Amino acid sequence: MKSQITYLEQHLLQKHSPSSFSDQEEQETSNIQRDASTKFINILERITYQQWHINIIIVIDNSFKLQTTALVDSCAQLNYIQEGLVPTQFFQKTKERLTTVNGKKLNVKWKITDTHNCNEGIYLKQTFILVKDLDIGIILGQPFLEIIKPFKVKSKGITTKLLGRKTLFTFNERPISKDINLLKALSLLKEHSIS
Repeated sequence: MKSQITYLEQHLLQKHSPSSFSDQEEQETSNIQRDASTKFINILERITYQQWHINIIIVIDNSFKLQTTALVDSCAQLNYIQEGLVPTQFFQKTKERLTTVNGKKLNVKWKITDTHNCNEGIYLKQTFILVKDLDIGIILGQPFLEIIKPFKVKSKGITTKLLGRKTLFTFNERPISKDINLLKALSLLKEHSIS
């Protein structure tokens, strides 16, 4: 495998240089890539994936309580809550500017600072940015994950130790495992149809 990678690296370097490979050399490279791809696919048997949805209770200013489901998203830079889930009396102006992954600007004017996430009797102080066009009601991002560090992700949920107690943020859904025999079959079918 190492020799194949070295050969491919050399091929890429030569392809960008003034001289180029002959048709025969390009065919050999294509065969090596196909063999490496097939070997890799044969190593994998199953893919497991999961979205981290947890049940939480949001308490704001000790006077408003919202029991809901939140998505834990390690790529989210902040914690977000959809406008309309919380009364406006708790809003504070913010100058935060947010964009989606594809560059679309999100309409953001407000934040909520005196907020606590409650789980198993433990209250974690958090700040939320209110987003008007949020598809999911609540997203717990990196600020949430920073508070619960170090943590482990298991099939039941996220476990951590807070205030000397082991705490579990239970997932609403079990991990989904998919056999990739179908993926192997499709890959081989594609490979044979190209040949």
